[in-house]
Amino acid sequence: MNNQLKRYLKNNHNKITIGEDDGFSSLSIVDDDLEDKEIFLTGENHGVKANVKLRMKFLEYFKQKTDFKYYLCELPFSVAYFLNMYLKTGNEDLLKMVYRPLKGTDAWNKDDYEHWMEVYELNESMPKDRKITIVGVDIEHQPKNALIFMDYCLYEKDIPKEIEGVVDDLKIIIKTDRDLTNDELKRFSKKLDMDLDDKEEIYRILLKENYYKFKHINKNLLIMYEVYQGNNFNDIRDRKMYQNFIELYNRLPKGKYYGQLGLSHIFQRPFPYVNWFGAALNSKESIFRGKVLSIAYVYHNCKYLYPTIRKNYISSINTLDPALEVFNDFTKGEYTIFKLNGKDSPFIRKLIWPILHKLPEGGVTADYFQYLVIVKDSQAANPLELKEHNK
Repeated sequence: MNNQLKRYLKNNHNKITIGEDDGFSSLSIVDDDLEDKEIFLTGENHGVKANVKLRMKFLEYFKQKTDFKYYLCELPFSVAYFLNMYLKTGNEDLLKMVYRPLKGTDAWNKDDYEHWMEVYELNESMPKDRKITIVGVDIEHQPKNALIFMDYCLYEKDIPKEIEGVVDDLKIIIKTDRDLTNDELKRFSKKLDMDLDDKEEIYRILLKENYYKFKHINKNLLIMYEVYQGNNFNDIRDRKMYQNFIELYNRLPKGKYYGQLGLSHIFQRPFPYVNWFGAALNSKESIFRGKVLSIAYVYHNCKYLYPTIRKNYISSINTLDPALEVFNDFTKGEYTIFKLNGKDSPFIRKLIWPILHKLPEGGVTADYFQYLVIVKDSQAANPLELKEHNK
């Protein structure tokens, strides 16, 4: 088996060049898998500096090769909304506004922050009908950004007397300086959700095109409590991400999607107790079955940034299983891509699992993802520093 694996990997790998105009020849190994696919996913472990370089490389590659329309992100709808505003205006104040509540999360790093500036520049270089739109499918993780969006929707509106009480309560919550407890926010979100249903026509007239967005964000605030207070965080969250995606997909003009998400979200086959986002997309019940391409990243001798509210931590990350030494024979430079689903591939016949910290059961490797990228010797992402704004 080892000799067969060596022969296969020798003929099915390529060095990825970053920062060079190679006409995407270093990713040509993927070309044959693009036809009939509608969703293209790359999967990272957060906090590694190389992630943003690969994300931009794949984004530009898939844009050129498939002209995808939507940038699928592991972000709440509220964050995606303001990032889209930033892409249209280039106003960095919007970027700062939406990032401040993310402090202490995996997104809080300079590399990710500056990535949106690169996406803005890319969008500016393209005609209107080819510009990229961000689609955020995650639950609302930071109530602050959800409340900023609600405040934006209500700005300078004449509030009908039928909903004055609920809207006044919302404005008090938005303007309060203290951190509200989860129970307080949950109680209000439930109250608002009922009011949005009971007085739908009034809210529709008031909010116009933002009615659905307003309701969607409040619903995902409620889901946040379900996810964080539930007994299976990953399964509940990924199920909600899939439901959000289908809901948004049905409302958007048709187009293809590219996204770089956390690694597990791109797996196209469930794990025990977790039906990942990618697995739901590729399930028998899904209209996207057979139309998803997944590319997994693993790391060798790398570092990652783990930010918290008070302090940033730098740690080592090694997720390539050292038992699979055969990969080392063909790993070239900082980034090497391996095609796992080619003709006579051992990965389409057996579960040869290269990822040290994930434990699937059943199936074969290519059921979960079709390409593997090995990242070597990357530094951690750089910590982000934003000056506090005046309230």
